[in-house]
Amino acid sequence: MTDENHNNTPSSDPSAFVRRGIPPLRRGFPARGAMLAGRGGRGGRMNPVASWNYSGDEREPGLVEYLEAKQSTVRGDPDAVLDAIWEYKQQVGHLMIVGKSKGLGVEKLIRERKPKLILELGAYVGYSAVYFAKLLPEMYPNGIYPSEWNAENAGNEDRVGYISIEKMDNFAEIAEKVVDLAGLGEVVKIINGSSTPVLKSLRKTLNMPAPTTLDMIFIDHHKPLYTNDLKVLEDEGLIGKVPRAALLSILKILIAWYAQGTCIVADNVVMPGNPAYLSYIRATPQAKRQSASKGILDNPPASFHPNCSTKEEWQSSFRDGPLEETRWVPPDSEGVRGKGNPELVYEGWMLDDVHEAGGWDACEVSICQGEVGDGA
Repeated sequence: MTDENHNNTPSSDPSAFVRRGIPPLRRGFPARGAMLAGRGGRGGRMNPVASWNYSGDEREPGLVEYLEAKQSTVRGDPDAVLDAIWEYKQQVGHLMIVGKSKGLGVEKLIRERKPKLILELGAYVGYSAVYFAKLLPEMYPNGIYPSEWNAENAGNEDRVGYISIEKMDNFAEIAEKVVDLAGLGEVVKIINGSSTPVLKSLRKTLNMPAPTTLDMIFIDHHKPLYTNDLKVLEDEGLIGKVPRAALLSILKILIAWYAQGTCIVADNVVMPGNPAYLSYIRATPQAKRQSASKGILDNPPASFHPNCSTKEEWQSSFRDGPLEETRWVPPDSEGVRGKGNPELVYEGWMLDDVHEAGGWDACEVSICQGEVGDGA
């Protein structure tokens, strides 16, 4: 990590894990298959109809016990909590947390773009929430954070916060404990519920009046939901470009011109892969209009993933679709269909990562340039 106090190095004393009374878990644990079910396999082999029902095993509650055993040295220190989680990860073999190089890339984005309102889809154990949210108080020491949000300050531009949506009850509870232990309970708000219906009512939940948009979105939940949830975010006007009318100085105009609009970071678009999402986020407005005019699909198409075998193919493909798969709404959307806004224009790139298992993965970073007709 870029912070010198957060190096993510494992403990030099491997016996410490056992001494705390938490049994070490074997590597190659059988739960990995369950974890990948519905999230996809290597190289884009995503199963679109599999429901996301992974509720964890002994590792996740074991993490809380591990952190609580170290709370005298980690409480109130986000970097110490992150190091302890990574240390624990080395002991148990695997946790579904953002990798080091991708995490560094997202941290760099946050430091450069200085977002105030960040949304995360998929909290899991709260690692990424702590990692990214810890930067907000540093950038905005006088911000109004979620613990103080109410109807009276709904439109206040000093509102700052990290909102994380987590479907599984136990993961949401664990994430809250981890966030509180890191001293970020006032900065982070965990919303327990299925992402798609939660997004539909997010403005009301957060007292977030239009035309306020999100500055950054980190997507790392059930892979088939990526596209429909993105469309719902577009429907709700939560994605857009910095409104020029709100800018009061030449400096702010220059900052807005650089920052553009909402920055969306979608994890694991190569491994396990998400060609459906890439097809939508990279498509031209014309291609998305044509796709939307065909209506919804009752069933997912037979071929859900074009085959890309090289980095170059992943980086350059999907510009012209296929978009058929993006017309289908996964069962985990719970009946909430996102129509999307085909007029929005995105520009982006892939944020590389060397996967722990030896393969290559990446985040897709997309910056909203605005709508066709307003200079995008």
